[in-house]
Amino acid sequence: MPESPARFTADDENLHPADPHVWSWNESWYFSWIDLDGGPAGFFRLGLLPNQRRAMLWCFVHVDGAWHGVEESRLALDHVDLAAGHSYDRWALRFGWRPELPLAGAHFTFAGTLLTRSGADTGAQVPVSIDLTCAATSERVGAAPSADTSYPADRFEQSLRASGTVVVGGDARPVRAGAHRDRSWGPREWRLPFAIGDLQGGDRQLYFVGSPRHGRGSGYLRDGSAEPRRLSWAGGTVGYDDEARTITPGTLRFEDADGAPIEVELEPIEPSVCFDMAHTGQEPEQWPYWRILVRARVPGWEGPCRGWFEASRYGIL
Repeated sequence: MPESPARFTADDENLHPADPHVWSWNESWYFSWIDLDGGPAGFFRLGLLPNQRRAMLWCFVHVDGAWHGVEESRLALDHVDLAAGHSYDRWALRFGWRPELPLAGAHFTFAGTLLTRSGADTGAQVPVSIDLTCAATSERVGAAPSADTSYPADRFEQSLRASGTVVVGGDARPVRAGAHRDRSWGPREWRLPFAIGDLQGGDRQLYFVGSPRHGRGSGYLRDGSAEPRRLSWAGGTVGYDDEARTITPGTLRFEDADGAPIEVELEPIEPSVCFDMAHTGQEPEQWPYWRILVRARVPGWEGPCRGWFEASRYGIL
């Protein structure tokens, strides 16, 4: 993930040309947030699949020890408004990501009925609305761009802060959050084993992607400034409890560009939420893919923080 923010422009907030010959082409908006005062945490993903004439959606919120979520795998592509960012308003489901200052901020909204997946009221259908204003706290961190000049694929990550309100079952909660977004367009192969982590600590963030089992990966650390520091994921003792779909407590070890070690303590604090993956391949195939909330201790940060750990266990089980 070379840091190359200059190649991204305001146009990259919007839809890109898709290669009509690539079945898996996916234009994706991903956004997550974690309240810094112990309140709501959540994440949202919209994926447009133009060659399949559909869109996919994840929206999950964790509040008071309970997960609430919705998965939509077969939204009609033509029902998504792509005039600026994206929005959707059909059949009691409404959401949108509207850049207010391209590459620097956006307004995220969501309203719909979510299934309670954990906690005392598991199985209930609960109305949820989200209204968050987001502002960038870092430059874009880009992936290696594709070599295809006809239909170039690309990706960037960006640190954010978010503030606003989450309403669950009529109960409004203020949000003051560390947040993150991932913007990508191109072929998308889901059938891989990998892990993603995102730790939020006020004006600090540690983001990583790779494989703790094989001790490799990369990421970045933002320590109170807009300039992310490159990290390599060098190993650790965190393991998997596949029966419970979670991780075992342990450490993750990173190194900065100078080889200085950074050892992070990590433990799960809530049950995982699992996703339906069968629709992501031309031949339907299901495998464990889940996300959990974690508690972490990062050297130099004040006290513990919360974060995400997401895992695809494809080919492992």
